[in-house]
Amino acid sequence: MKTNKIFDDHLVKAKDTIAFKNNKPMSCFSGSAVPPTYMDITLADYIFDTDKGFQYFIEFVNKINDEAPIDCMNFGYPGMLPIGTILTWWSKVKIPGRELDENALWQVEEKMTMTESDYDILLNEGFDSLFAKIVPQVGDMADIQTFIKYHMESDVKEAQGYIDNGYPVLCSGAVVPPFETLCGARSMSQFFMDCYKFPEKVKEAQDIMLNKMKDDLTNQQFPEFVIGNWVGGWRGASALVAPKIWDKLVWPYMLELSKILIEKGITPILHLDQSWDRDIERFLELPEKKCILNTDGMTDLRKARKVLGEHVAFMGDVPAQMLATSKPEAVSDYVKRLLDDIGVKGVFVTPGCDAPANSKYENLVALHKTASEYN
Repeated sequence: MKTNKIFDDHLVKAKDTIAFKNNKPMSCFSGSAVPPTYMDITLADYIFDTDKGFQYFIEFVNKINDEAPIDCMNFGYPGMLPIGTILTWWSKVKIPGRELDENALWQVEEKMTMTESDYDILLNEGFDSLFAKIVPQVGDMADIQTFIKYHMESDVKEAQGYIDNGYPVLCSGAVVPPFETLCGARSMSQFFMDCYKFPEKVKEAQDIMLNKMKDDLTNQQFPEFVIGNWVGGWRGASALVAPKIWDKLVWPYMLELSKILIEKGITPILHLDQSWDRDIERFLELPEKKCILNTDGMTDLRKARKVLGEHVAFMGDVPAQMLATSKPEAVSDYVKRLLDDIGVKGVFVTPGCDAPANSKYENLVALHKTASEYN
């Protein structure tokens, strides 16, 4: 793809940051649902009118960049994202402009769709059979076909748009561990009970899903613009899952999927919602200087730096509530104190998880301005 000097310089800086060769932190934009809050478009149109939505997204990021330099993005424009969430979570998703107000954020519906007996479909008939049973119950297959068609037709065009504007996008997709997908299909409370009642059966089911994912990833030809992919950690967080379950059903799958991505030349961006303090040393099992931990403000990055040293890069971690409710001075102070304590090596400064839709514009400017000016 045709690049330019600004993009090339930012890409080198991003790769240097992952490898701990940087001398300044990266200023990294993350705020997929924020633009409609400040622009003349509804959230529904922003998400589903993808040509228009992409342009609004780029315009919003450029507006911040004019006031406070942005080096890269965590992830880009969230076109049709609620439909993608259906595919990864195997859950119904309430959609703005349909079940919800046109400016309301999409919402995952916490409901058991997969029954206990459905494990046997996975064990006896395979992944595709269970997928064919569950997904049509939670999503409109026409929507899913439109979602797939959109990405097939628009991914390269949008990637060139990011390049033209000088922004490497670190995350181009999501690799969702089996624990998370089954949790969505079974509902959180029921799946956690499954993990205690018949953990070996859950493990056997997850192994089948993992083998399917391994085959898909191994055979996938990643486009040249892909830098990294999320490896999701939401309900598998240390703060939510008992050690004996975490060690058996969460961590081995995140580790294996991360290693496969690295073998393909793709940077795993381990998206870690909630607190992972209890098991932070386990990230030393990842290949050194090949991964990014993307935390949300609840994992203690100061402790993580002491334990992990320069083993994995950090992406974070200004808390979402601070961006929505605090003053710019508080945001700037948070960023300065964080960088004072953990250093700048291997650090992408960005909102924890993602900037909420109601983030104050001036707080986003403060975040990026402080990161870009920090010495």
